[in-house]
Amino acid sequence: MAFDPTKPANNSPISSAELRAQLTSLKEEIDARVLVDDLDNIMIGFNAGRVPPEVLSLNLTVSNPPTQAQVQAIANKIDELLIYLKRE
Repeated sequence: MAFDPTKPANNSPISSAELRAQLTSLKEEIDARVLVDDLDNIMIGFNAGRVPPEVLSLNLTVSNPPTQAQVQAIANKIDELLIYLKRE
């Protein structure tokens, strides 16, 4: 059940089930926001947006199955990225 700000209605009798459902839905929303905030904080520390311009795109079309040269090119590019990311 999603939170309904119109419940409980003014001057309505108190229903424990209705209040419990409202509180449960609020807790679920709070928990979901905490997870998003935690993920945002993790991503702020990640330097992927700061890769220098010297690291060029791979521009590789991989065949099916990939050749050894294609896989090696991918491995080399990953190694290149790791070298730059570890400098920070």
